Amino acid sequence: MHRQHVDDLRRVDASPIAAAEQVRSDRVAVRLVTDQNRAEVVAGVRIASLQDGLASSRPVRAARESDWDTFWVMRSRLHPLTILLALVAVSVSCTSNGSVPPHSVGVEQTASTFTAAPSTVESPSDPSSRPGAQAIRLSELSGRVVYDCGDDVCEADIDGSNVQPLTHRSGPEFDPTWSPDGTRVAYRDSRSGINNNDQIYVVNVDGSGRRNLSRTYSNDWGPDWSPDGRLIAFNSSRGFGIRLFVMRPDGSRVRQITDIEAEYPSWAPDARRIAFMSAQPDAHGSDPNYDVFVVNVDGSHLEQLTGWPGEDGWPAWSPNGKWIAFTTTHDAKGRYIGGGPYRDVYIMRPDGTGKRRIVVGLIGAVPVWAPDGRTIMFAGSRLSRPGVTSLWVIRPDGSGLRRLPIRGQDPDWIDPSSSDR
Repeated sequence: MHRQHVDDLRRVDASPIAAAEQVRSDRVAVRLVTDQNRAEVVAGVRIASLQDGLASSRPVRAARESDWDTFWVMRSRLHPLTILLALVAVSVSCTSNGSVPPHSVGVEQTASTFTAAPSTVESPSDPSSRPGAQAIRLSELSGRVVYDCGDDVCEADIDGSNVQPLTHRSGPEFDPTWSPDGTRVAYRDSRSGINNNDQIYVVNVDGSGRRNLSRTYSNDWGPDWSPDGRLIAFNSSRGFGIRLFVMRPDGSRVRQITDIEAEYPSWAPDARRIAFMSAQPDAHGSDPNYDVFVVNVDGSHLEQLTGWPGEDGWPAWSPNGKWIAFTTTHDAKGRYIGGGPYRDVYIMRPDGTGKRRIVVGLIGAVPVWAPDGRTIMFAGSRLSRPGVTSLWVIRPDGSGLRRLPIRGQDPDWIDPSSSDR
């Protein structure tokens, strides 16, 4: 979710305006060095050492059943799970804080106008308490997944077999997205350092044909391939601030979509609308105020879907277009003592109504729908083992929770045998 090189740190200014600008381009970095049992967090906070009880925790950005010496967290793709790992070093217990009423929406950000959706929430339920609830069987799932496996992009079968690295060069390469036909993967290349001329690359699934689509001196990241294969949406710092753009898969015909801050786009299945997360003017600190928006691909009809305090983002549109899954820090059970927010996964309708929590009892983030729409995959870790992040699946009603035998995060899921994506 958002990264900056640990050795090139920049403090987030305490001023809300300055902080909002920095949040748009800076990344909160977290590096866990297991052999020294320490973690470094940059956002104006430095945690010197891990508690002995957490010394055995492994890095979250790990390949399947493998350990990595370091992991990275981007602040414009804020890997919320890994930030929470470092914060948990100083506070392992949870506190109940009660529900937080939504803040008012519709604050003017630019000359663009938008509609604020009503903030309605359906009561969450614990799927483990439902009679007859059973974990999703691996036999019910099919397809391939690409994901972050350390500082590289890997692909694997949904059951965790046939793992293949798609990138292997020195430096971070992550944020993958499938082409609709499953023959190519676009991803973020940060080999020069996070927020140091980040580029969007594309590579064939056999590792050949790698090439740079961005070819600019700006920072480009968050690619998402349109369902019809004609465009790639992404966010970029070219011009003024971070905005939403689209381009053809060969890197041509680049066009700006939004006039407000925009990150991590997700296409509607009809390829006519794009959901994304946007930093509000008061976005700063460990739980910056981001909200989910949707916009037509021509830039019209901008609509705000969330309005809770804190971070709502990483939207993912369901294949039938009826739901959007997203990550949020809005949680009735409160936050970890000493700082970090508790992140989980909600779903809502594309007009912002019907918000419902589906992930309970886990730290969860960055959802993606199964091609058939029957399940949702996300990166998650148990509260008792926040240093071990795996890919999980759950049904949209919150039942069937199952951990997949894949260590990593930021997944994208495709099934070439399915007509839906």
